[in-house]
Amino acid sequence: MPGLRLMDNSLNMDYFLPVRLVTGPGCVWEGRKLFKELGTSCLIVTGQHGAKDSGALQDAVKALDSQKISWDVFDQVESNPLISTARRAGDEARRIRAGFIMGIGGGSAIDCSKMAAVFARNQMPGDSLYQAAPHWEHVPLPLVQIGTTAGTGSEINPYSVLTSDITGRKKSVGFDHGYARVVFGDPRYTMSLSYDITVSTALDALCHATEGFFCKASNLMTDMAAMSAAQLILPVLAGMERGKELTAGQREQLYYGSLFGGMVINKTGTAYCHAFGYYLTETFLTPHGMACAEFLPHYIRRSARLCPDKAAYYQQRCGMDMEEICVLIESLTAHEPWSCTKEELLKAAERWRMGPHKNFVKSPGDFGSDEITETFLQVMMK
Repeated sequence: MPGLRLMDNSLNMDYFLPVRLVTGPGCVWEGRKLFKELGTSCLIVTGQHGAKDSGALQDAVKALDSQKISWDVFDQVESNPLISTARRAGDEARRIRAGFIMGIGGGSAIDCSKMAAVFARNQMPGDSLYQAAPHWEHVPLPLVQIGTTAGTGSEINPYSVLTSDITGRKKSVGFDHGYARVVFGDPRYTMSLSYDITVSTALDALCHATEGFFCKASNLMTDMAAMSAAQLILPVLAGMERGKELTAGQREQLYYGSLFGGMVINKTGTAYCHAFGYYLTETFLTPHGMACAEFLPHYIRRSARLCPDKAAYYQQRCGMDMEEICVLIESLTAHEPWSCTKEELLKAAERWRMGPHKNFVKSPGDFGSDEITETFLQVMMK
């Protein structure tokens, strides 16, 4: 990597991504014969609107019909889906004897579809899936994923983030059968997204790229994907204005940037922006991308101080100063002060002080319990 002083051992790679990725306009129809390899019956898992509004559901159904594959739709996935929703989808897949599951939508539908594939063949009460993962008693159903937002990258990685019905907290689980057999990426499906959703999902993808680039688990493969993502996403974010439509080319940039971001966290996972961000979504219903991006400027400034060589390379490749990037993110996430007291925040921070938390352990430098609390308070009370 010319111009970049690599971190220790960053050339030593262990990278696993067993996904067939098919992209481009009309890719679902062009790749329709791939469905035949997976079974003769399919459960499509979606939210109530996104899959239809984007045209992805109609394209998928047409492709399935052409291969004489029967299908049914489970369209009850909510934002930040509950474990019980995935369980109900799994029950439906079992009822119709689905041979495979297709997730269509943003991160919520795709993450829900992954666990629906597990529940279709495994019955687990409550939150017991977290103890059972990834050694399920029965192999989950195979998956096909079709993304309709440009942010989560979930279609390309094995992670499912669901909300516990018991605690109300979001938690991720990763497992090899969470990888899709085939991912279809048609950027046209993102054309119907609103300004707010576009900004939030793009910021989520930028978080994936940036958190992964600076975290301790990064390597040459993830660094290259992270830089590709940031180079595609940042120019579009910098030029966005409410009421100004994005071009098809800009939508492509954001969508492919989100895929590269997904390739990054496939290996690195996420750092503390996501850990803190879950709290905002759980407590204030802040959209996921906006919630994580609230902490991204702090993460960037901290990383620039602790990893100056990587920060210099990030700036060089993106053509933007690190502080300029932070100011851009802060302008896109501007909001009224959070309606919470310092005492409430201190109580909330206790969840991250109970033993090593992977999102903090992999963040640059040594991130102790006191610094976790200080960082959380600093950002939340600014």
